[in-house]
This record gives sequence, C-alpha cells and structure tokens, in this order.
Amino acid sequence: MDIWFAEDLEVGDVHDLGTTSASEAEIIAFARRFDPLPLHVDEQAAAAGPFGGVIGSAAHTLALYSGLASRAFMPRVALVAGKGIDRMRLPAPLRPDVVHTATIEVLDVAPRFRGDATSTDRADLRCAGRLVDADGQVVLALEALQVVRYRAPRHR
Repeated sequence: MDIWFAEDLEVGDVHDLGTTSASEAEIIAFARRFDPLPLHVDEQAAAAGPFGGVIGSAAHTLALYSGLASRAFMPRVALVAGKGIDRMRLPAPLRPDVVHTATIEVLDVAPRFRGDATSTDRADLRCAGRLVDADGQVVLALEALQVVRYRAPRHR
C-alpha cells in the first residue's frame, strides 16, 4: 500500500470509505454505555417520540464513521495526529439496519510552520466527512483536521 504524503493529496479528491450499519441491539448496547437517553435505549419511549423508533446517538454515528475512516483512509496517509473535528452536523437520524456509505473529501492541505521557522515537514489536512443513508440523506457531516507529513520539507 502506497502512503500518501501531504504533497500527494489534492483539494477536491474524494475517497470512498465503504459502508456500515448498526442493528437496533447494537444501537441500544452502545447507548446504554455512552448515551442512555430514552430515544436510544427504550424501544417504547422511542416509538412514541419524534423519530418513531430507536435511533443511534451522535457519539455512535461518529464512531461508525470514524471506524470506516480509520480503516480505509487514515492508514493510507502519512498521519502524525488528529487535531480535531469542526462543524459536526447530524441532519438525519442514524436508523437501525440501514446501510450507510461514507466518504472523505480533501478540502485543504496547508504547510504547518511554527513560529518563525522557515521550513516544515508537516501540513494541516482539512477534510469533509459524510455518512449517507440508503435514501441519500446525510446522517453525519463534519470537517476534520489532521496533521500529515510531507515527503520532503517545505520552505517559506
């Protein structure tokens, strides 16, 4: 497997991360541990709620996306570290037993100079991540920032 360094990543590149799904039992088990709200853990309360049934929590939705990105994209880049997630949105619920497709798009690759340094071997990589359900509804949208290495140092 070829490793992609900062200079190999181009704005507009879109990478397919694969598919994922979660059963109702998996959603409930995750939520019992990490987000035990009734709409995630109580079938009767969730059925009477605004979504008409159990839905995945934000944390579970992010975990499913992250699992795909960590298997299909992150091992391919010369990753130093993750820096954060910005503008995470959940426009549609994560429903049980629905196949979701994930993608990641390169938004920006910028040299990461520190202080008055005149060269760097690192870049900030900003990407847009999306998780979409079988009907084409966006379930998760986010911007992620990672630090990646250059193959050869960059100079100011």
